[in-house]
Amino acid sequence: MTRTTQILLTLVCIQTGFVPLLADINPSHLFHEGWPPHARFHTAWAITVGAGLALYVLFLTWAPAADRGQRLRYASAPGCIFLGAFFVAFFFMDGFGGGLTDVAEPIQFFGFDGNVFGFSIAAAVQAVATVFAWRVR
Repeated sequence: MTRTTQILLTLVCIQTGFVPLLADINPSHLFHEGWPPHARFHTAWAITVGAGLALYVLFLTWAPAADRGQRLRYASAPGCIFLGAFFVAFFFMDGFGGGLTDVAEPIQFFGFDGNVFGFSIAAAVQAVATVFAWRVR
């Protein structure tokens, strides 16, 4: 169960930490000419926080540890926080005029918004990894 938990946490790190880093450094996000500089600052901040948390989780997940179960439990928390924050923003976006994608370049998978689709899968994997982490002794 330990190795499975490590692999699942690593997959979540890729989806939440590294895919946004690669996907959002482009003209529709970080370099969007229509966005105020402060919005671009927040985008840079958000994607680097995600990448930093992913690196932290990878360290906790794979570095040698005397108590592997405790380390995996600690490693499961950042993904829960990151994904939970995404869904809080998603559910309240109408209240602040937010949108899931750039209107000019919507990304869809199987009829669903690409962000909702990808982060929903990541949330399901994260949930399984978290349950598994609490079972590792």
